[in-house]
Amino acid sequence: MNNIGDQFMSVLNSIIDFIPNLISAILFLILAWIIAVIVKNIIVKGLKAIGFDKWLEKKGVSSPDEAQRESEGLIATLGKLAYFLVFILFLPPVFDALNMQSVSDPIREMMTAVLNFIPRLFVAGVLVLLGLYLAKILGKLVTNLLKSLNASKFNSYVNFGDKSKEGIDIPNAVGWIVAVLIGLFFVVQALSVLNLEVFNTIGTAIIAYIPLVISALIILALGFIGGNLLSTVITKSTGNAFVGEIAKYLIIIVAVFMTLDQLNFAQSIVNLAFLFILGAVAIAFAISFGIGGRTFAEKQLHKFEDKVQKEDRGNQ
Repeated sequence: MNNIGDQFMSVLNSIIDFIPNLISAILFLILAWIIAVIVKNIIVKGLKAIGFDKWLEKKGVSSPDEAQRESEGLIATLGKLAYFLVFILFLPPVFDALNMQSVSDPIREMMTAVLNFIPRLFVAGVLVLLGLYLAKILGKLVTNLLKSLNASKFNSYVNFGDKSKEGIDIPNAVGWIVAVLIGLFFVVQALSVLNLEVFNTIGTAIIAYIPLVISALIILALGFIGGNLLSTVITKSTGNAFVGEIAKYLIIIVAVFMTLDQLNFAQSIVNLAFLFILGAVAIAFAISFGIGGRTFAEKQLHKFEDKVQKEDRGNQ
C-alpha cells in the first residue's frame, strides 16, 4: 500500500509541479493571440485607410469593378499571414514553458534563420525597386537622346526595308535594351544579397551570359545594317532589285545563324541547319536558273549544231 501511495503522491506532485508551466504556456498563448489580433487589425485597417484598392486599380492589377473585392481579399490574406506569424514567434516560449525543448529548439532555429533573412530580403527588394526605377529613367534618357539625334532616320537599315511604324525603332529598341541590362544587373545583385546558393548560381550564370547577349545583338544589328546597305548598293548599281533583296536576305540569314551560335544555342544543330539552308538555296538557284535558261541553252545548242553541220558540208 505504501508503494501505491508513494506512486500516487509522485504523480500528484508531478501534476502540481506542471500546473505553473501549463499556466505559463496558456498565458503565452493568450498574449500571442492578443498581439496577433492587434497586428492583424493594424494591417487590415491600415491598408484600407491608405486606399489599397485605389492603388491596385491605378497599377492595373484589378479592374475598377473588382478592385474593392480583390483588395479586401488580399488585405484579409495579409492580415491572416501576420496573425499566424505572430503565433509562430510565440511558439518557442510556449513549448519552453511546457519543458518541450525538443520541439521549441527547432522552431527557434527556424525563426532565427527567418529573422536573419528578413533584412537581406528587404535590402534585395530595395535593390530591385531601385534598379527598376533607374533602368526606366536611363532607358527613357537614352531613347530621348537618340530621338534628339534623329536616329530614327536609320530605321530602314535595321528592318526589312519597311519604313512603317510597325518596324524596329532604333531609339526605342536601344533604350529598351539599356533598361533591361540595367534591370538585370540590379536583379543579379539582389539575388547575391540573399546569399542563397541557388540564387548565387543563377546570378553568376546571368552575368556570364550578358556579354554573349550583347555581342549577339551587335552581330544581328550589323547583319541587318550590312544586308540593307548591300541591297541598296546592288539595286542602284545593277538596277535589279531582286538581286539586291537576295543578297540582303542571305546576309541576314548568315547573321541570324552567327547570333544563335554566339548565344550557344545548340551549336551543332544550328550549324547543320545553316548548311542545309545554304544547300537548299544553292539548289533553288540552280533549278531556277536551269529552268529559266532552258530556252537560251537550247538556242545555243542549235547554233552549235548548225555550225558543226556547215563545217562538215564544207569539208565534203
